Amino acid sequence: MSKKLLKNGYVLVSADDDIEKLDVLIENDEIEDLLLPENTEEIEEEDVEEYDLSGKLIIPGFINMHTHSAMSYFRGVADDSSFEEWLFKEMLAREDFLRSEMAYYGAVISILEMISSGITTFVDMYMFTDEIAKAAYDLGMRAYISRGLSFDNEEGWNQRVKENVSTYEKFNGLENRIYIGFGPHAPYSVSFDKLKEIAKIAEKYNTHIQIHLLESKNEKNQYSLSDIENTGLFEVPTIAAHCVYVDNEDIKVLSKNDVTVVYNPTSNMKLGNGIAPIVDIIDENVNVTFGTDGCASNNSLNFFNEMKVGSILQKYKYGPDKLTIKQILRMAWENGGFALGERLGRLEPTFKADLVVLDINTPEFCPKDLKRMKSNIVFSANPRNVFGTMVAGKWLYFDKKFVNLLDEGEIYEKFEYYYKEIENNFNNRVCDGNIRNNNC
Repeated sequence: MSKKLLKNGYVLVSADDDIEKLDVLIENDEIEDLLLPENTEEIEEEDVEEYDLSGKLIIPGFINMHTHSAMSYFRGVADDSSFEEWLFKEMLAREDFLRSEMAYYGAVISILEMISSGITTFVDMYMFTDEIAKAAYDLGMRAYISRGLSFDNEEGWNQRVKENVSTYEKFNGLENRIYIGFGPHAPYSVSFDKLKEIAKIAEKYNTHIQIHLLESKNEKNQYSLSDIENTGLFEVPTIAAHCVYVDNEDIKVLSKNDVTVVYNPTSNMKLGNGIAPIVDIIDENVNVTFGTDGCASNNSLNFFNEMKVGSILQKYKYGPDKLTIKQILRMAWENGGFALGERLGRLEPTFKADLVVLDINTPEFCPKDLKRMKSNIVFSANPRNVFGTMVAGKWLYFDKKFVNLLDEGEIYEKFEYYYKEIENNFNNRVCDGNIRNNNC
């Protein structure tokens, strides 16, 4: 059957709408119509697969605009370290031991966590982009993937760009779910000349850029966003993660160039990098979204946490009346769709049928006052409230179980096997207090 009818549930069409009782009619990968329950009787039953969602709330799927999915292997590593120690001493050293099949299962684990947390789209920057794209395709997710590009020498740079282009040619546009961009890691790891080069390549392939900008305090002394603007990078649709240390001039550059900012509150705080000035950024009409960052720095992919923590931090920084519930939900939904140029983040006809079903017969949603449910989504809900997750009109998670997951046990078994291999290799390389020493 190509049509599905979600009946008897409450529906929140968008951040700005009121919750009401509606039935959702889906055809193929899009929402066809929203109907009052009394108007669905005219639909021929034999043409439609029906789902009774009594006691449930249907909302748009969350859009995770920044993560590193294969880093699930590094969850819990160096939790109490500074950003520089975490990245250069612990992460990069372990990444040397990653292989293709390992990356596939690392991505699978993260995608399963995202699906069960109500995330329907993720934006990913990492290595092994073929494997990440395969994992997203196999599990039914919508994904925007870029190869993390850093510069060590011309040979290494050219090889990474070649890998990125290869993934683009294999996967871009696959099932209208998988899209490939380019990912210069950060201005401290990619020279301005190389940023100019990658901007031209991204323009050639008519795709997007992902980059980390002004994440840590040390970066503020190295470059401004005017410097990045002069490379031409922002002439391509750009998704900028973090932006913790932007000043007023930087924010004007973001606004002028329609750069999308990704707010990663948990990761930024956990690594001691601080609180991004999101209220100031929004006040300059910059499109702001949410990201979890990767498991290595968060340590979970719990989108509900990001909304709650992100809101509270801004209220602490600017005042309790700032960053309203409606703004938070726009950042979680339609702002991401706008950034990606896709009809995502609203439950309206012609929009993609990417949605989440929340069980509201739980303590977190008591009292069941429709006027309070938006607040509950942001401040009290958690992944255990996720009853179902749908992407492109297909259930990936329903009745709190993964759908069509062939062998979940084998996935966990392989993941643990590869995790132990990485850690054993890492520990064997460490000697006399030195790391990344091939003579150990």
